[in-house]
Amino acid sequence: MTMQIAENALPEESQWVLLVEHHLESFNCLWVDTEDVGEIARRMGVEPDSGAPCDFPTAMRSSGVNPRTPVVWVGEHAPGWSVVLTVNRGSVPPEIVEALSSGGRRVLEAYFHEVVHPGHLIYLRDGDYIGDVYPPSEPGGKVEVEEFAAHGRGLELVGDLSDAETFDRFLVMMGRITGRFIDRPWFSTTRTLHPVSPEA
Repeated sequence: MTMQIAENALPEESQWVLLVEHHLESFNCLWVDTEDVGEIARRMGVEPDSGAPCDFPTAMRSSGVNPRTPVVWVGEHAPGWSVVLTVNRGSVPPEIVEALSSGGRRVLEAYFHEVVHPGHLIYLRDGDYIGDVYPPSEPGGKVEVEEFAAHGRGLELVGDLSDAETFDRFLVMMGRITGRFIDRPWFSTTRTLHPVSPEA
């Protein structure tokens, strides 16, 4: 069952401020619409039992072992959704993201790498890229993914917004779609650490 929150809900704290506080200024994260983390591991090409359960600080300390290999922290996000957070400034290979969305699954991928990629939230379903998810530039304005248009209400991209402020609004949309914003308890959850091979 997927958790529902109001389409115009707002988080208690800035999503971007929380990322910066937790040293995630370079950010790559996937949300997959399943609670079966074992299935996620298998689709990433790793054995579900091979990972190491740990808290967020431990995951971050483990991130520098091999910077060429993406290291992900996988576990619960909200009812109906799991999260795959890259903790070593890498990104999950596109073919693995496609595999995670195969079989009718939905995946949201958010990434922010200043200068190179100043913030995107993309949507995949059943192995296909559907489009970028973002609020409209004005109330009632056009968006690329109509399925999530209502989740952008009140977040319109008007005025002189920085890249970080814009990305914060993307993450608010993610929270509205999945039923949970990033919050302090989110960082306190125990999840499982996995290295991901590009050849998975």
